[in-house]
Amino acid sequence: MEFKIVNNAQEIPFSFIVQDLLFGNINRSPAKLAVFNKTQGVTAINLPDIEAAITLIFQRGSLTIEPGIVHNPAIIIKTSYELVMDLNMLNIRWGLPYYFDAAGRRVLGHLLSGRLKIKGMFTHPVLLNSFTILMSVM
Repeated sequence: MEFKIVNNAQEIPFSFIVQDLLFGNINRSPAKLAVFNKTQGVTAINLPDIEAAITLIFQRGSLTIEPGIVHNPAIIIKTSYELVMDLNMLNIRWGLPYYFDAAGRRVLGHLLSGRLKIKGMFTHPVLLNSFTILMSVM
């Protein structure tokens, strides 16, 4: 399995968590590698509670992590550090996030309460789905 992740946001400790999570997920799963190799787009994660924001630039088989919110991301996830980690627990079934178990209902609850905001979730569903698959440890 060959893929490339470059972290240009090394001054942001959260970037290493995302880098390691994605590296491990992709390295362990041929299905996730296939998704990674098809993913093209820009996603940002903004965590105001820890004053951290990173942008992930996916270019079919490579990922560059940049500090801050840059390159006009199609998807911007804004939440707290604690809640963003709940996204990693989503199960994937039939190639889609599964919202009908405890982890899925928790994420839906965060969305409905406004504690989790995802800009672009309706305009860029394919990128959001790919990102969710890659981030999920399940």
